[in-house]
Amino acid sequence: MITIGNIGRFESIPQILNDVLNENISALEEHLLNGWKLNKAIKVGKYTDLSPLDFALIMRKFQSIKWLTEKGADLNAKEHPSFLLAVRYCNEEVIRFLVSHGAKIDVTNNVGSEAFLEAYYGKRFDNLSIIQELGHSAAKYGGQLLRHAVSDRNYKTLEFLIEHGADINYNKSDMVYSNQPTPLCVAARYVDLEMCKFLVKHGADITIAEKDGMRPYSIALEKGDEEMAEYFKSLEPPEFHQTQNKLDELKPYKLPKKIIEFLNSENLHFDLADSDFGYIEFFKLIDTIPFKFGRQKLLRLSRSLGDYNDIYIVWNPKTKKISSYDMEHEELIDLASFDDFIEDMTKYMNLIFE
Repeated sequence: MITIGNIGRFESIPQILNDVLNENISALEEHLLNGWKLNKAIKVGKYTDLSPLDFALIMRKFQSIKWLTEKGADLNAKEHPSFLLAVRYCNEEVIRFLVSHGAKIDVTNNVGSEAFLEAYYGKRFDNLSIIQELGHSAAKYGGQLLRHAVSDRNYKTLEFLIEHGADINYNKSDMVYSNQPTPLCVAARYVDLEMCKFLVKHGADITIAEKDGMRPYSIALEKGDEEMAEYFKSLEPPEFHQTQNKLDELKPYKLPKKIIEFLNSENLHFDLADSDFGYIEFFKLIDTIPFKFGRQKLLRLSRSLGDYNDIYIVWNPKTKKISSYDMEHEELIDLASFDDFIEDMTKYMNLIFE
């Protein structure tokens, strides 16, 4: 049985890969003389193909790595560049060897991961400074890892990235964070006030919102963490929390007077009998969240819908309806007029699942 990095365990491997593993250079030479194409991927399992160089890097077999490189192995294969495998699995000697032989450093693999992320995934934290030294700079490429390290509370990595100029407000969409959160928004979602304060101390912008309009203060409200909400509120511009400014902001939404009065009332929590949601709690008017679905303006009214974190109750100004918005599936469903919705919330909430 052999374990190949994070790919899996296999009962056996093809002979060529076995020779790579054992660094049997004479056997590899013989394979080459017999017409072996050393850049061709070799099947090691039903769903797994690896090139000999990929395998040598994952298994940290330097003599095989050197031989394959000198014989013309492709160091810059599109889906699995050698530099990324090296920083994830290997030491400084291997990394520098590959770069000296033409391995490109500013590359991504088949899942869009770059060098800092790969070193981090492989727990090769010692390689972060080498990557930086070789010219793949944290200032240009470190934002994605910075956001990822927040969720792991990895302060040492965060300090390294911040020291080298990584974007502390990085908020591009990726496979993990499709909603474009900043590192601060991620920390707020983990209800990690210590991390939030650390990021703010190092320059994190508390006003940058996610794609659905949620800024750190809004997230704290959603999570029900009053201490965190008060912390962010104390740092936000005062106009964010002034009623007249909010009313001016909401003018394009043509919000009926009844909804304004409702959202300014005391009781904004309603239990829902015979509904999977369990309850609905609304934001106060001042805390409602404007956002866009494509080019369409929506106003998020619901603070919480029980365990359904990706579904919101919104005001749709285009149809003048209370609607549901499913953030995960990007689906908008008109439910009812405000009066009808308030009269029988359970009925209309259950329509969301029909």
